[in-house]
Amino acid sequence: MKRTLGVIPARMASSRFPGKPLKKILEIPMLAHCYERALISGACDNLVIATPDQEIIAWANLHDIPSVLTSHIHQRATDRAKETLDILSREGDFFDFILLLQGDEPQIHPDDIINLKNAFTGIEYEAVNLLFPISKNDLENPNVVKAVVKKDLNIKFFSRTHVPNNCLSGFRQLGMIGFTNSALLYYADLSPTPLEEVESIDMMRFLENDFSIQGVLSSSPILGVDNPEDIIKLERVMKNDHFVRLYKNKYI
Repeated sequence: MKRTLGVIPARMASSRFPGKPLKKILEIPMLAHCYERALISGACDNLVIATPDQEIIAWANLHDIPSVLTSHIHQRATDRAKETLDILSREGDFFDFILLLQGDEPQIHPDDIINLKNAFTGIEYEAVNLLFPISKNDLENPNVVKAVVKKDLNIKFFSRTHVPNNCLSGFRQLGMIGFTNSALLYYADLSPTPLEEVESIDMMRFLENDFSIQGVLSSSPILGVDNPEDIIKLERVMKNDHFVRLYKNKYI
């Protein structure tokens, strides 16, 4: 039986929004929304929060949430996921697939986490990335990572700029990415690449080394949290979210 590890990276030192993981949405810490919705999906044989911060470790322990203390040096969430895999591997826990599930996308639908995992079934993809169609306003937002794709959703490029040029619609890269064990190890062995650093997008490291990433369509849009104003928007969107009712009593 092949096993899947879910990793939710989180750190307090966000340059645009310090302390973001534990900021509350509907009175529940953002990180709790991300963890609980991944847990509801049942897609992961082991689901952990990966963080360099003792404050987040203490919070996770308080709520009996598995967590792993990682290094402060990582600039990329993918590198943090790889360290988490290394730590668990040293403890004798092996995983065939790793799902990188961001700690600042609390609106994720559990079905989409399942779809990300199932994308590996019967197909020899090495890396898969959740995508969602977007329109012009999002295309012009530098906080929204755009994906340029082929007809089969194979991803050719990522950028924070408006691409393709002058288009009225496109695809947003969501922070939910799946890897085979070997692909994640390969990523960590590669040096950071020029476009990865210019765009500040992890997955450009793969594309600049001619490594294929397959897009998987999300069933619904996800509003990421980049600044405090996004909390207000999310509370409006999530106030009637039925998944929240399943776990709110754990935190309120």
